[in-house]
Amino acid sequence: MKIWLAVLFAAAFSAAPASAASFDCGKASSPREKAICSDEALSALDEEIAGAYASARAALSPRGAEILRKSQRSWLRFLDKACPRATAACLAPWMEDQAKFLAGAVVKKSGRTFLTTGEWTFIAPEKAGEEEIPGENEMRYRRQMSFMIDAPASEGERAFNKAIEKNREHLWNGFDGDTTMNASFTLHEATEDFVSLDMFGWEYPLGAAHGFGAATHLNFRLDEARPLVASDIFVKDGWQKLLADNAVEELTLIFGEMGLFDEGRQAIADMVGDPAHWVVTREGLGVNFPVYSVGPYAGGDNTVTTSWKQLQPWLAEDAVIGR
Repeated sequence: MKIWLAVLFAAAFSAAPASAASFDCGKASSPREKAICSDEALSALDEEIAGAYASARAALSPRGAEILRKSQRSWLRFLDKACPRATAACLAPWMEDQAKFLAGAVVKKSGRTFLTTGEWTFIAPEKAGEEEIPGENEMRYRRQMSFMIDAPASEGERAFNKAIEKNREHLWNGFDGDTTMNASFTLHEATEDFVSLDMFGWEYPLGAAHGFGAATHLNFRLDEARPLVASDIFVKDGWQKLLADNAVEELTLIFGEMGLFDEGRQAIADMVGDPAHWVVTREGLGVNFPVYSVGPYAGGDNTVTTSWKQLQPWLAEDAVIGR
């Protein structure tokens, strides 16, 4: 009898629809909610998203939590329009992407909380029929990206947030009918007084031979509410030649038979001294050379890093980083 009851119990649960979602499947009403409750993989993704979202909100100020909430709600509205039939094939990729995004949306470093969000807008569904230009029939949408210090308390923190906002025009993902864009942020370093952030944007105009991408490097003194200048790190000249020599050596190997442009060496010499091209990390000072800056497109985007140990002879005693 006990064995028979155990069999009935197992059969009942194996026949039940998946319901390990983050909400009560008994109250599921929308096509998306019903699809999630009836698919084990989607249910697991929904749980993952809910967990990542809750963890991110818990780490934020009330204002930051509200910004994240609006971002998440915009994604849900987008998802319902992007996948009106709520098939697993449509929902799963978007849900996987959002789970990964939320897991890294909040970063804590040197006593500050950094928040990345995306505001989603659905523009138009995928078109049917043949394409005159490859990609022109794809679904149109826009995800406006934002990066900020949560609950900015100082003039420097507020100025840093405003500096990012000035680049808003190029910080979005999606396809608007004319251009495919992919924007992202990389926080390279954050100390009590300084932040090094990359805002990378890749764009592919409809019908173009290839896409193009480049980073805007925001190296910022939070203690003085201004962009970094070379004298914040270096006390005397000579470091420029070391950076240039290292860059020429490494880039020559990278470009190989393609070679650098005729003016490539001069471009390198000009770029190494400009903080607008710097990628500053705890390990060293990188100089970024975007596509086409010193050599052919096929050579790609490259960053050459020189260690702080190599740069030690030129570092100021009160260098903002490097010591």
